[in-house]
Amino acid sequence: MRFIRIIAVFTTLLLVSNFSFSQQGSILTLRQAINSAVEKNTSVVKLENQIEGQQSTVTAKYGSLFPTLSFTTGWTRSNQVGPLYYNGINIGTRDETTNNYSLSLRSDLTIFNGFSNYENIDVARMTERNLYTQMLKAKQDVVLTVLNNYITVLKNDQIVKINIANLEDSKAQLEKIKMFVQAGKKTQSDVYRQDVQVAQNELAVEQAKNNLDKSIADLVFTARLPQDKIYTVDTTTFNPRVSNETLEAYVTQIDNVEPLVNNALKNRYDYKSSMQNLAIYEANVEIARNTLIFPTLSGFGSYSLYGQKVQDITESRVFTLGLTLSYPIFQGFNTENQRELALVNYKSASEDVKQVKDQIALDIKKAVLDLKSLIKQIQITDRNIKSAELDKYSAEESYRIGIGTVLDIQTATTNYNNLQINKSNLIYNFLLAQKQLDYYQGILKY
Repeated sequence: MRFIRIIAVFTTLLLVSNFSFSQQGSILTLRQAINSAVEKNTSVVKLENQIEGQQSTVTAKYGSLFPTLSFTTGWTRSNQVGPLYYNGINIGTRDETTNNYSLSLRSDLTIFNGFSNYENIDVARMTERNLYTQMLKAKQDVVLTVLNNYITVLKNDQIVKINIANLEDSKAQLEKIKMFVQAGKKTQSDVYRQDVQVAQNELAVEQAKNNLDKSIADLVFTARLPQDKIYTVDTTTFNPRVSNETLEAYVTQIDNVEPLVNNALKNRYDYKSSMQNLAIYEANVEIARNTLIFPTLSGFGSYSLYGQKVQDITESRVFTLGLTLSYPIFQGFNTENQRELALVNYKSASEDVKQVKDQIALDIKKAVLDLKSLIKQIQITDRNIKSAELDKYSAEESYRIGIGTVLDIQTATTNYNNLQINKSNLIYNFLLAQKQLDYYQGILKY
């Protein structure tokens, strides 16, 4: 019996420890979130499948340079019934059944078609490269989304910490007020007012925790991880206590927009994709032009065996070689229409390149303006925090010596707490804006 009790206690402790570990959850790092999101993103997976399919298309286009080879075999049976004549005289009725067996090999080769077969290979290869570029762009889009969600989690986590510190401060203030009341220096009403403030701060903490949990759920969803697990996000990836001098140095470094735009034109995948599209449509124009100018020369060869009996099939053999030259004189304007459509697509692709180039310049200019504005907001907020901290200290001292009220302390404390939250959000917004500028330059790593 004693042994059974020991086993029961041990099992209970084991279950409790496992439960506690599961409640603690696993730590989710930015790298893990990015890797999982990129690997499982639907757009990325679809583009990977398209690339695989395009590789098969490239192989098929290369195959058009080689002769085709086909094998054909067949059997026919015919029965002929009718009058039989000899020198114009009906000598009876014919009822004849014959079999015919055949085997043949045929090979066809396009010898010349205005180099369109080589152009088609180039188009297929360029299309494959374009799909790969689109996939890289899709991966960068996923990385930026994960970064946005990750920094949102860090912002909410910092808000929780600030609100918890504010709650502890309000509780300490409540204890001080109770001591003043016991000493007969303050009234009980001040205790009630501060107790209400503590309750409001507790509510703020709970709301902040709820926002944190929801932002973690959004991050987990973006990373395509299971929602039935508990995750704790690693908060050491970004430093929220980065100095203003470091931020100001970065803003000074990016003050000139022109090199940033030039850098983006070298690295942005959407710009590369638009240029690749332009090259593809230019090749299609060339193919359509060649169809109008050059004839098509093709050759063929065949070798056939046939006979009325299987054992006699090798007695009759035919070997044939031939050349065919064709030129589309008039195809109901279809050939000219294909050329015009190719030109229209090329012109549209040219406009797309200009549009992407202008968009790049706009994106970078706005990102730099955002960063400049953020550093100014941070500097102004720092000044306000220093003032609010002094106001809070003055309100507490005034209340202690009897010339201030609890409401003055609460107002000053709330203002100080809100400014701290605002400063934290601005720092994380600046860090995110840095990553967005990297994204706009096409240098965001993953």
